[in-house]
Amino acid sequence: MKVVHLKTGNIYEVIGEAINATNVNDGEIVVIYQKDGQMFVREKKEFYEKFQPQEDGE
Repeated sequence: MKVVHLKTGNIYEVIGEAINATNVNDGEIVVIYQKDGQMFVREKKEFYEKFQPQEDGE
């Protein structure tokens, strides 16, 4: 799925979701996404506040 960052307009591809296994945020769901071969991770709730699905035709 491709998404658009609401602030920058940059387009990213969502790779999937994962479970955070660090001590502080153990069990938190995060979204893994990429642009130009660089991968990023963001907490799921925050991700969907800052990104929206790319519309067809964009």
